[in-house]
Amino acid sequence: MATLNAPTLQDTQYSGDAPLAAVHGEFNFAATPANDVVRLARLYAGTKIVDLKLINAALGASTQVSLGFQYVNGEAGGGAAALLAATATSAAGTTRAPGVPTTLLFDAFLTATLTGGTATGKIDVLGLFKFEGK
Repeated sequence: MATLNAPTLQDTQYSGDAPLAAVHGEFNFAATPANDVVRLARLYAGTKIVDLKLINAALGASTQVSLGFQYVNGEAGGGAAALLAATATSAAGTTRAPGVPTTLLFDAFLTATLTGGTATGKIDVLGLFKFEGK
């Protein structure tokens, strides 16, 4: 199992005066083996994720992707499927996460975990969040 950093991990997430802000993470799998974890974006403590969806290309036979988060400081909580349980990604599609709203207690990485098979193709994760402070 490898942990991969998406190019979008370095993007600054807006959390200014607007009540809701957006987060976007994307990753291109290239013959990526199952059980790899992709860090898509970093969100701050006190962020309340209110909506999240996975948009995927056809990634390959038997592939599944789950969405979750892991705290940057290693605190317990979150998990690979904390926001969206493993979803079949062998065909292109869009899946909305039923596991929200969720408030982050610490700074966290928004993650996508690949299971089931080797994947090739792109995922986009789009979400809305409200920064409520710590």
